[in-house]
Amino acid sequence: MARSSLASTLQRCFQLQQRRWASSLAADGRPETLLFMGPPGVGKGTYSTRVADYFGLEHIASGDLVRDEIKSGSELGNQMKEIVNAGNLLPDALILRVIREHFMKSHAEGTDRFLLDGFPRTAQQAAALDAIADVKLAVNLGLREEVLVEKCLGRRICKKCGKNYNIADIYLPASADGQPEIVMPPLNPPPECMEHMEQRADDTEPVIRRRLDVYNAAATPVEEYYAREGKLLNFEITGGIPPTLPRLLDVLRPHMDSAGQQAASQKA
Repeated sequence: MARSSLASTLQRCFQLQQRRWASSLAADGRPETLLFMGPPGVGKGTYSTRVADYFGLEHIASGDLVRDEIKSGSELGNQMKEIVNAGNLLPDALILRVIREHFMKSHAEGTDRFLLDGFPRTAQQAAALDAIADVKLAVNLGLREEVLVEKCLGRRICKKCGKNYNIADIYLPASADGQPEIVMPPLNPPPECMEHMEQRADDTEPVIRRRLDVYNAAATPVEEYYAREGKLLNFEITGGIPPTLPRLLDVLRPHMDSAGQQAASQKA
């Protein structure tokens, strides 16, 4: 079967299955889910993992789920590998199937509250996600574009230990049009990692700006989708992790249910 035909068949199968899910699941039968959105370099992974830990949510990075499924060698993983190796984007059907199966596995282990990082990326994905998840809030992290570019240019990874660092030392004064001052000190590597620092080959300014343009074009309809649902929460980042995380937690706290509040109180 041709790869394009395989993707089309999988998409049709998912649409059929999605209708069955929607008819069989009551609204309160879907797992409560918090979404984290934002452009490349904004810090989705950094903040979403910390927020998930604080409020007692299971953090799900959709990209990690896909990579793990491919690595597992399962039938589904092999289908995904075939599509990726051909240079094609994975159809929504497969990504949503992986997320749903993870929901079901976690449910069997007693977990029903999630933070989803990196999905959905389109309005169509957002609508499809509603069939399998009860999205409570979509947190949209924002950061001035010139800072995003500088942060991406400063990203480094240690080839030895695999940890991520950022050597960008960012300071922008408040602008005349009302944008706040931004202060972001570098996250420098320790001496033992210094000689092993590596920059991603695609972390160049032209590529970064193209990625941001692509993201913004796709993200606007997603933001509009959740805004119409009354679930969009825009959060502007103006500093590093130490001043930003407490402010983010304060903004989120009123939106969390009693289970999330109890988990947070235990962290205090």
